[in-house]
Amino acid sequence: MNHLNGMMIARSPAFGREAYKILWYLTEQLEFDNFAVLNIGEISSDLGLKSQAVSRALRTLIDGGVVERGPRVGQRSSFRFVPAAAPYSQRRDLKIEQPPAMT
Repeated sequence: MNHLNGMMIARSPAFGREAYKILWYLTEQLEFDNFAVLNIGEISSDLGLKSQAVSRALRTLIDGGVVERGPRVGQRSSFRFVPAAAPYSQRRDLKIEQPPAMT
């Protein structure tokens, strides 16, 4: 699969309410190329979830192939979206034809 299959995620019983909340939160925090250091306590505070629920949701996203855990930085973990899950418009290995300029 060359892109994140939204329909598969939406239909999957493995992705519960917390995983969806975390996924949307992560769209503002993570990139496909670089790992970002995240504080689970901060995420739980921002979303009004218990830290255990955030950890469980992150594990679900990791197991589902959406998020990848990177190296630890002190007490915090780093994460990024799995590069193979990048939308077509963000993939560097795919050529996207631009329409010719109107003159």
